[in-house]
Amino acid sequence: MRESEAQFSALFEETADALLLIEGNRFVECNRAAVEMMRMNSREALLNTHPWEISPQLQPDGRHSEEKANEMISLAKSQGSHRFEWIHTRADGENFPVEVLLTPVRWNNRQMVHVVWRDITERKQSELHLQLAAKVFENTREGIIITDPNRVILAVNRAFCEITGYPEQDVLGVSPDFLESPDPRPGFYREMFSELGAAGHWQGETLIRRRNGEAFPALLSLSQVRGPKGETSHYVGVFADISDAKEAEARLEYLAYHDSLTELPNRILLLDRLKHAMDKAERSQTMVAVLFLDLDRFKHVNDSLGHAAGDQLLQQVTSRIHAVCRDDDTLARIGGDEFVLVMEDLKDAANAAYMAERVIQSLEKSFQIGDHDIAMTISIGISIYPADGNDVTVLLRNADAAMYQSKEQGRNTFKFYTQELTEKAMERIQIEEHLRRALENGELQLHYQPQIRLADGRLIGAEALVRWKHPEWGMVSPARFIPVAEESGLIVPIGEWVMHRACSQAREWLDQGYDFSRIAVNIAGPQLQRADFLGMVRRVLADTGLSPRCLELEITETFIMGQSRTVVPVLESLRELGVQLAIDDFGIGNSSLAYLKKLPIDRLKIDRTFVSGLPDDEDDAAIARSVIGLAHAMQLEVIAEGVETTAQRDFLVRERCNEVQGYLFGKPMAASEFAALLIPAARGARARSGSA
Repeated sequence: MRESEAQFSALFEETADALLLIEGNRFVECNRAAVEMMRMNSREALLNTHPWEISPQLQPDGRHSEEKANEMISLAKSQGSHRFEWIHTRADGENFPVEVLLTPVRWNNRQMVHVVWRDITERKQSELHLQLAAKVFENTREGIIITDPNRVILAVNRAFCEITGYPEQDVLGVSPDFLESPDPRPGFYREMFSELGAAGHWQGETLIRRRNGEAFPALLSLSQVRGPKGETSHYVGVFADISDAKEAEARLEYLAYHDSLTELPNRILLLDRLKHAMDKAERSQTMVAVLFLDLDRFKHVNDSLGHAAGDQLLQQVTSRIHAVCRDDDTLARIGGDEFVLVMEDLKDAANAAYMAERVIQSLEKSFQIGDHDIAMTISIGISIYPADGNDVTVLLRNADAAMYQSKEQGRNTFKFYTQELTEKAMERIQIEEHLRRALENGELQLHYQPQIRLADGRLIGAEALVRWKHPEWGMVSPARFIPVAEESGLIVPIGEWVMHRACSQAREWLDQGYDFSRIAVNIAGPQLQRADFLGMVRRVLADTGLSPRCLELEITETFIMGQSRTVVPVLESLRELGVQLAIDDFGIGNSSLAYLKKLPIDRLKIDRTFVSGLPDDEDDAAIARSVIGLAHAMQLEVIAEGVETTAQRDFLVRERCNEVQGYLFGKPMAASEFAALLIPAARGARARSGSA
């Protein structure tokens, strides 16, 4: 017994937890750990005290310490062991939390309560930190995502759901890959995860995809959380939507490179874009035009109506000029009433002249500034890269010099830096002006070139070719006015007139009983691109009464291959209508044979450039032979144009070319001359029967 008591006494005394005995409602025994916990000088200071005497008056639940202590002791005596939390006050006045375990015991026939105190200060602090972390996690404005080592989502916060649009239940237990948006930087995600694995953290900007598919810029921070043995236990990602910051940054950058009044590019951005355009032109062997624009007598507006009115006028001028520019053009304001227009990817300097004319015309209508009607004109100088300089500064200087020539010659006009280009551009402008009146004045006429079937030499049709007989200039070459018509858009009304006149003439010949199969009409790209083209063809056929099988439309190979997606449905509709289709100038484009076989066409037309060298030029002969073979393999007819010699004809006969046209068989001629070549249908039938 004495040995057991000694062991119990040693255990009671040496345990790390505070142990006490209560008899009645007072402490009658305690160990050293209890004295140390309470920071008292001796056991006597603790013994014979009541629990509430070493505690603050009120406990955290609001109950008085004496009342609660008596209740807990009574509860332990009547119902057995009982555990609860309590607040004690140390001897130095510090309050601290303890976990209390009360257990009823009997000792020498005396009923007591065994008390165990465990200081839970650290646990409470940890709980407080966890609660704080949870509040921060849930209430922070940044999105937070936590995954396991396999990148499976374990938790997300409310901000994550609000920013991305994903509800929490949809993302838990899955990989966060659904947030990734294609990043324009090659290898971005691979490098990001590589750095995360090596350094344990990564931070940078990226794109994150919302639930609705929208990608937004985010500042993302990734951290690798390690366990006690150094292994990866979690990944934590914190991100913020920086769309507003990016927009503000973009706005500041925009203001740095744009004019605040007109929002046009300023001189800095202009120089950069002009240099880029010149570099691109050098690679593609094209031209760049610099148009220096200066308003005429703008100073008078500022002086008479004030700068506010001048600013309004500049804004309205900007709007009008911008409306006539192409999408790829750069219009910049470089100061005061001076603007610069950069046109890139030009094949012909005349395009710059057309643009200058359009700019001048855009200002013809007066401007309304308050109660004032203001007439405004503009002077334009044009320089061309590379002809007028290989340097940004030189090009601008030369365009500026040409602009002053415009001022000196009366204003409201344009001048090229070189006189030669000015004269050429003015000629094309003049052609356009006269061409607009040519239709109204009946100056256009059609000539017809015979098309011959080689097998029997029969005239089977004609190609309708437009000619322009100007009252002063005489006959104007199609090479001069057709490009002008296409660039100015006049080709559309001219093309409709040509088709209507050609179909009417063909119907007239048929009504006269002539043996005639088809009329061929050239179609320009701008015509075919119009939404009402198919309707126009139907309307012409209905008006003239010509059967669709007697009409053949010729479209250039280059245009078809360049606009195949939009053109093919139109061609298919024309084919369903019964109209015949031919690819003109075949051989000079870049046709894909795989795509060519899908086109709804009837005939290939060998370009005259490959006929002129026949039969002696080996390259021309090889190309002509290949085109004929290709056409036959695809069950298409083939016609060669530009046949001028019997040697060329004989070569084409040997190679089984179906049809030909050219000076050998007849030049383009007026309708009356062409009719003389036609024979009545009955006589033609007898002739064919006899030859058979």
